[in-house]
Amino acid sequence: MRRNSNKSERFRKGHASESASRHRTDDQVLAILVDERNGREYYVSMIDVFTLDGTTYTVMYNYEPDDGTRADPEIVIMRSWRDDSGEQAFSSIKSKKELDRAFDFFFERYTDSIIRS
Repeated sequence: MRRNSNKSERFRKGHASESASRHRTDDQVLAILVDERNGREYYVSMIDVFTLDGTTYTVMYNYEPDDGTRADPEIVIMRSWRDDSGEQAFSSIKSKKELDRAFDFFFERYTDSIIRS
């Protein structure tokens, strides 16, 4: 499992209808994120959301249909919150220390969930 942090980008969940922009496959949520700076869309699978020391983080990876040729996905951990209009927003984590702490917390949650199942 590799981790990745997008540099200083800020994203909002896509403006498509809720059913088109977000649906569940197994326990994962698929969504479209839109980069506010350039309008580029990213399809992601959201795999975890947690709060650590008052900050909410979302763990996701770029979604690509499995055709048997893709490499292991890199996970991305971003800060997440609701903006003034109630829309979900995300921003990159710039601090390596914060990213490492969030990853360690996520990884502990992930391994605990495997042990329980």
